[in-house]
Amino acid sequence: MAKPPSATGKLISCRGIDGTTRRVLAADVRFRPAVYGILLDGNQVLLSRSRFTGLWDFPGGGIEPWETLDEGLQREFQEETGLQVKAGPLLAFRDSFFAFFSRPYHSLRFFYRVHRIGGEMAVELAEITALQFWPVNRLPPDMGADERDVLAAVRL
Repeated sequence: MAKPPSATGKLISCRGIDGTTRRVLAADVRFRPAVYGILLDGNQVLLSRSRFTGLWDFPGGGIEPWETLDEGLQREFQEETGLQVKAGPLLAFRDSFFAFFSRPYHSLRFFYRVHRIGGEMAVELAEITALQFWPVNRLPPDMGADERDVLAAVRL
């Protein structure tokens, strides 16, 4: 019988927010579940520009250990956009390894369709620098690759 995998001595490639890749010990990697909302208005999708990467992506972020995905999605979306949303169906899941502030993570990202139920759109300046609806057929060139792939895969 094969021996189960072990983190001992294993190295993982993590991409930094600056785009560089470095290898880290697997034992140092932490899980980071995160949830993102895809809000459509006609043929436009709401995107936020990350203060950390400068890229356009979907509003959302890391969930707290005591939150459900739905609770985290509602909190993160409202914190970043001012909008209250209700989660629709899960559209996609992605995982990757990345380093953020010199700490390596195994990112588990859940992408949900969301529906606006209230609030007023406002930019939350701590983590994002802009908030804008973009036509789905004319997305910004500096949009995250995973986000672009998710949007294309779900064919909204």
